[in-house]
Amino acid sequence: METKKVKPLSQKEVGKLLVTDADAFMVNRYLRHRETVQRLPELEEQGQSVVPGSEGVLADLYHSLWAPEPEVKEESEVTPDRKYWRELLLRTMQSSAYEELHSQTQLKELQSILGTIAMGEGVLAMIPEEDKEQLQELSQAQQETDEASNAAQQAQANADATQQLADAAQGQDTGESQPEQSQSQAGQPQPSQQESSQEQSSNGSGQMTAEQAREIANQLAEQAAKAKANAKMAQQKAEKAKSRTEELSEALLGKPDSQEAFEKQRELARIGLAAAKKAHKEVKEISDTIEMWGLEAGELTRESISEVLEILERIKKNPVLKKFSSLLGRLRKIAARKARSKDSGESVRTTATETGRDLKRAVPAELIALTNPALRVKAQMRWARGELRLRGQKTKHKLGHGPVIVCEDASGSMGGSKQQWAKALILAMAHYAKIQKRSFGWIMFDSRVQAAKTYPKGVLSAKDLLEIAESRAGGGTDFESPLRKAIEMIKNEGLKKADILLVTDGMCAVSEEFLKELLTVKKALEVNIFTVLVNVGETTDKTVQEFSDRIIPISDLSAEEAEKKIIWIL
Repeated sequence: METKKVKPLSQKEVGKLLVTDADAFMVNRYLRHRETVQRLPELEEQGQSVVPGSEGVLADLYHSLWAPEPEVKEESEVTPDRKYWRELLLRTMQSSAYEELHSQTQLKELQSILGTIAMGEGVLAMIPEEDKEQLQELSQAQQETDEASNAAQQAQANADATQQLADAAQGQDTGESQPEQSQSQAGQPQPSQQESSQEQSSNGSGQMTAEQAREIANQLAEQAAKAKANAKMAQQKAEKAKSRTEELSEALLGKPDSQEAFEKQRELARIGLAAAKKAHKEVKEISDTIEMWGLEAGELTRESISEVLEILERIKKNPVLKKFSSLLGRLRKIAARKARSKDSGESVRTTATETGRDLKRAVPAELIALTNPALRVKAQMRWARGELRLRGQKTKHKLGHGPVIVCEDASGSMGGSKQQWAKALILAMAHYAKIQKRSFGWIMFDSRVQAAKTYPKGVLSAKDLLEIAESRAGGGTDFESPLRKAIEMIKNEGLKKADILLVTDGMCAVSEEFLKELLTVKKALEVNIFTVLVNVGETTDKTVQEFSDRIIPISDLSAEEAEKKIIWIL
């Protein structure tokens, strides 16, 4: 689909329309988003028939949502045609709904853009039809007022300039006429008619004569008088246009402090409140989705914001992904907590029960039995035979010190709840690798490998995560192909000592020849294979027991029970 070309818009053009204290830096931020988020210029165009100057409306909304402490200008600082929007935004920003929305959007690019679009749509949809007509008339009147004001300023500038020339010419005329009068009064001989004509022409040195200077001065004086008259008429026209604009604005908003004005304020407050509630609901839904999917703020840059918006819209409209997001959110939180925990050593120590004669390590029940007359004899016999239960410790290496390769069973038997569990667990693992900057591999298979990708250092974009979530297969099942592909990744794509995580319902078998080959390669490459058995419905662990280092069954459990099991996978 071809992207519609965005109409150019300058910072100066937007600045004239603002009713907030947004500075040039803030306006330029909005204009950059406007170039990449197609919905913004589309909404501007739609809004022109509702609130002329909608470019300023959206820029004001963006500033009011992004800035930590946005403010609305004083009424005297905005033109009459912007007072309606100023009053609406002011009442909106005084509401609790706006405060809740602002708490989720301030200094957050994506949420601010989403809130701007949602509020813009809400405001434009709820403005009454009669107000739209009056706003159009008011906008036209304001345009005429601006034109008349500019014409008056130009006429006044012309009048001032012409007057300065007239004053200068008058001064020159006065200065040159005095010597001429003085000569005449002294009875000096007058020049002949021919000489006089030549003097009038050039005065023998190319300078104006007094008569010429007087003539020019008179002409400039006449021009100055006309210019003053024109300027006065232009000023009167501008004042008349301004008065009409103010009258239209007052007719729309009501006379200050009147009952009509009070009712209008309440009406605008209702519009703003409804728009803020709508935006808050949408922004919260998106924010929850962002959190559930583990999208980081650093990913939501200007370059990718349009793509992220598209991805979030796909999630929002897909009922399967929407339902799946809740499960993903639970598992992702477990993964994030595990990845950021202080326990980051090379191994984890777990308590195991042993038997022997070491009384220092005897479990409390055995110590009680040795001191209890009724139980002492049998306890001593267990001690003599070395059968006392003792506390022991053994070291288990954690999964995931290096790369992780997940093999996802996407066969037909893995539909429904099984598929949701598998997808959620895989994306949680991807998020875990992303936080720890560990390479991650993903293989999706049914009767063959359908998709295989590696993500060095856990760099997965929102688009990558959605691709994993949306990918489907549905054929038969073959463990050999994905496990061979995983070994190939380990050998050829820098994933040495990677752990392989097989997510399946176990409904498959492998050949004896492949099993021997796999066990040999595992030992040579120091690879562990862990199987997550998605035991929702029909499952079996018969095959995976033959090559898995550990099998973790995952049922449709509560969040607490799921955490206890999943924590061992991470």
